[in-house]
Amino acid sequence: MDNKSPVNPGKYIFIAILLILGFFCFKLIQPFLSYILLGLIFSVALNPIYSALSNKFKSKRAASIVTVLLVLLIIIIPTFFIVGSLVKQTTSFFGSINEESFTSFNNYLVEHLGPKADLTERLTGIVSTFQQFLLSSAFKIAGSVTDIVIGLFIMFSIMYYGFLQGEDRMQKISHIAPFSPERGYALINKIKNVTKAVIYGEVLIALAQGILGGLGFLIVGIGNPIFWGFLIAVFAFLPLLGSGMITIPAGIILIATNNALGGVFLLVYGLAVVGGIDYMLRPKIISGGSEIHPLTALIGVFGGLKLFGFTGIIIGPTIAALFVALVSFYYEDYLKANTKKKVLSDNKKKRNKKS
Repeated sequence: MDNKSPVNPGKYIFIAILLILGFFCFKLIQPFLSYILLGLIFSVALNPIYSALSNKFKSKRAASIVTVLLVLLIIIIPTFFIVGSLVKQTTSFFGSINEESFTSFNNYLVEHLGPKADLTERLTGIVSTFQQFLLSSAFKIAGSVTDIVIGLFIMFSIMYYGFLQGEDRMQKISHIAPFSPERGYALINKIKNVTKAVIYGEVLIALAQGILGGLGFLIVGIGNPIFWGFLIAVFAFLPLLGSGMITIPAGIILIATNNALGGVFLLVYGLAVVGGIDYMLRPKIISGGSEIHPLTALIGVFGGLKLFGFTGIIIGPTIAALFVALVSFYYEDYLKANTKKKVLSDNKKKRNKKS
């Protein structure tokens, strides 16, 4: 007699419907995915500011509204002006580049290093590729006015409710997750620490270096300072030289083109001020072992720029760092723990055999 339970077609129909609805839900949110991710990231990263305002106002709703307004006034509105200027300066800069633009510097290299140092063709190819990449990233955030307004409304809504209900939601996630509540709490804390480390320890420092770098270019009279400041902010994520990959060549070019004073100033300013801010701020901002590996931040920034446009500077490294943190969490609490249990079990079996 067959004791197997009959197949329940309703279960599979339910799963099929759930997968179909999940697919369409993803298609619904896909156009605004970057805004949704930014809303979630800001909800976690700016929670300390919300908490401080909540204690001051004695009202969670008022604190949430004020925090959202601060993001609008301090981050969003200036960003649109900067992006608009950046697009113009990027177009202006690359539009002015031709073979003659490199003549003076290229002749200097050829004169002192020989014909093999001729960089005209190589630089032209690099510039063309980088121009396409940067402009495509710039126009991704431009979009249509309607999409931007809807996206910002979604982002601010997520932030508002994230501040009010974020802790409760995270507690529920820690219970729903397929591991013990203790591990769930550890995971939530890891997500918080990593998110704050990315925003304050990577993005904030890179933006500060970009602003100071752009100011340095403005002082020495180099055109398109916003464009150069953006490049410095992006390269600030690179290990070792970082922002120096922009300021050092620029200083050398100024010296080679008979502007020794400006070149020396830019070299000293770039190394001492722009580069030095990383060493001054990072130890104060990052604590508790939450520092992000430079390679993780680097891949996150360039991958984020490619996938999300300018918002990828924040979204990319956050996603990459969270992935690495989750892999580390899985290793520590599953693979390592299971290996330890297996070793203890094997040792116990060996002792039992000997006895």
